[in-house]
Amino acid sequence: MDSKKVLTAALAASLALAAAAAAPRAAAVTLAMKGETVVLPNGMTWVLMPRTGAPTFAGYVAFRVGGVNSVPGNSGLAHMFEHMAFKGTEHLGTSDWEKEKPVLEKLQAAGDRLTLFVSTGKGTAEERAALEAEVKALAEEEHRYIVKDEIPAIYTRAGGRNLNASTAEDVTQYFVELPSNALELWMMVESQRVREPVMREFYSERDVIFQERLMRTDNDPMGKLYETYLATAFTAHPYRIPAVGYASDIKALTAAQARAFFHAYYSPSNAVGVLVGNFDAGRARALLGRYFGTIPRRGDPLPIVTKEPVQERERRAEVLFAANPGLFVGFHKPAWPSKDDTVMDVVSTLLTDGDTSRLYRRMVEKEGLAMMVQSYNGDPGALYDNLVTFVVIPNSGVPYAKVEACLYGELDRLASEPIPEEELQKAKTRILAGYLRRLESDLSTAALVGATTLVTGDWKTIFSYVADVQAVTAQDVRRVAENYLKPGNRTVVTLVAPAEPRKEKQP
Repeated sequence: MDSKKVLTAALAASLALAAAAAAPRAAAVTLAMKGETVVLPNGMTWVLMPRTGAPTFAGYVAFRVGGVNSVPGNSGLAHMFEHMAFKGTEHLGTSDWEKEKPVLEKLQAAGDRLTLFVSTGKGTAEERAALEAEVKALAEEEHRYIVKDEIPAIYTRAGGRNLNASTAEDVTQYFVELPSNALELWMMVESQRVREPVMREFYSERDVIFQERLMRTDNDPMGKLYETYLATAFTAHPYRIPAVGYASDIKALTAAQARAFFHAYYSPSNAVGVLVGNFDAGRARALLGRYFGTIPRRGDPLPIVTKEPVQERERRAEVLFAANPGLFVGFHKPAWPSKDDTVMDVVSTLLTDGDTSRLYRRMVEKEGLAMMVQSYNGDPGALYDNLVTFVVIPNSGVPYAKVEACLYGELDRLASEPIPEEELQKAKTRILAGYLRRLESDLSTAALVGATTLVTGDWKTIFSYVADVQAVTAQDVRRVAENYLKPGNRTVVTLVAPAEPRKEKQP
């Protein structure tokens, strides 16, 4: 379970960084965050942040697309295409694209027909057997042209590190760190992945994703608990749909769906790129125009318009799993730009961040109710109204009722008693300390800047949080706790061990 999604973490970092205004290192932070925004004619936004230091840079490209853009039937497509983006282009990953292309087209046409036969149960056994034989033969023929893992190999030979990608609810991101002399190489590779991706090994990679779901969700107690939690908390908004996709949907995904998904969401106008590190900004601007500026604008995806109805009474669900107990408790709340989102970030820190936080001291140290308690503000995404989530792992033998009573007691205390000023300032300092370290890394800085730009439209929004965070008062904390952390707005999901089968008594 990735309960702290990448985008959520990045936006929390934005809030945290804002508190730097009152810290001694604020001037250094501002200097480190100087950057230039470049918008290409096709609508792609870039942020360039040259830094002195080691001759390296972090390259980051993200798209405003993720699990939230799924509907039942195609759930998991954002994650599927993330995998496909590593399979190459018309120039990378192939020994002869002109010969490979017609074979791949035939393979994907036959593979999609076979997928529909299997997923719908239609067609005769003879038709299915014939398609399976055709797909196998075409896959073997196409495999002769594949240069496997060429993109990772190119980056490795160039001295790259931390090459990876991730799909969250709101964003899909691709990133790597490289020596400064590989800047044009990076531009060439990444622009090809946006311009002309080729979805090689689609069906075998689909099987890989299916196994990933089994490992992280179906066969993992906390993963299964988290999926049930979101499906219970959200009844209408697509945040209820897992980014990895439903098992039956993954098996039924087709190459045609993936191509349509790419054209719908991988437009330059729906993307943000960030460069952070030791590079020449003037040269970078020229390369951006040459490599990314000529990619056609494919259209602008519409935002999600579905609103989650107001929750009026507590919701509960249980997940049967032979595992140690676990508990998710969540409350609906607004997303940015609501000031209450900022206040809730402070609330979350007050309650669970560190050994001196209120819930840790009471539930773990004082009363011995739990071995772990955490909270996440902005779960599972940041673009739309979301949740503040509390995760508790009770100690063995401690009933959920006792854990919940303790948790709710502390939430009620926030709503009824003013927080001491010293404790409030300590929470703000912890927020700052946790994220200042991010700025020491080019890659984490790029992720912070890119995610903030995708969500707010301007990476400089980071600094507009200064007044908001510093202005949070004890009364704000009390008001937000009273308005949102209340029983009718609550969703509770627990892990419950299945009952053992009754044994028949021997006569």
